[in-house]
Amino acid sequence: MKPSMRRARSRGFTLIEVILVVLIFGIMAAMAYGGLNSVLKTRVSIEASMKRTADLQKAYMRMRSDFQNYVPRPIRDNFGDVQPSIRGAREQVVELTRGGWRNPLFLKRSSMERVSYALDGDKLQRISYRVLDRAQDSEPVRTVLLDQVKELRLRYMDKEREWVDQWPQQQLQQQSGENPARQDPPPPLAIELTLVTADLGELRFLFKPGAEPMPANMNLQGQPPPPPAGNNSGGDEGSGGSGGSGNGGDTGEGNGSE
Repeated sequence: MKPSMRRARSRGFTLIEVILVVLIFGIMAAMAYGGLNSVLKTRVSIEASMKRTADLQKAYMRMRSDFQNYVPRPIRDNFGDVQPSIRGAREQVVELTRGGWRNPLFLKRSSMERVSYALDGDKLQRISYRVLDRAQDSEPVRTVLLDQVKELRLRYMDKEREWVDQWPQQQLQQQSGENPARQDPPPPLAIELTLVTADLGELRFLFKPGAEPMPANMNLQGQPPPPPAGNNSGGDEGSGGSGGSGNGGDTGEGNGSE
């Protein structure tokens, strides 16, 4: 075998070829990493958005439950002063008494609860008390519902369907010996709660205090309610009179034929 052929068979890659291969591999790796990084960032953003939406839904459901379970029960604050069952100002705070507080452990406490919503820094808090008529050392239970909240605004609709900035419009004044429940003003027709958030902008919620009462004559079996008692008695008497005349006529005809 000639030496030239032996050198041709043992020849490897040149330096330029190796550099080109490494360069092409680096470009492909950079493109793959860029796509993977974009997918990972999108996933993190979607998870954060889903968590934020879930927090917002939980806060809304909690507020709706409190406002729908409103009960007209005034309370006494830490200084012994009577406070209406629902009160609030335009900014920062709204306070009300709600019912339906679950008691799975059968503790010796009321099923009603005093709750309020206030803004502490950039966090929307739900503040509740374990007793309605508080003592001076009664401490609230604070729960953060939502963060990144810049502003909290409230409005209340009166019986004239006009929006007012505070409720009640007149200060509750208890006279000696009088039941505070009789002085409790009626709740507003609606409460508008506006949250200004850093990421979602302005969010507006509308709540109606209390649930709609069930009509007294509603039949849960799906049957229509019976007519009033006066109409029933009159109709029965009229029917009876007609039936009596008909029977009498039939009897007379039978006797005459015989």
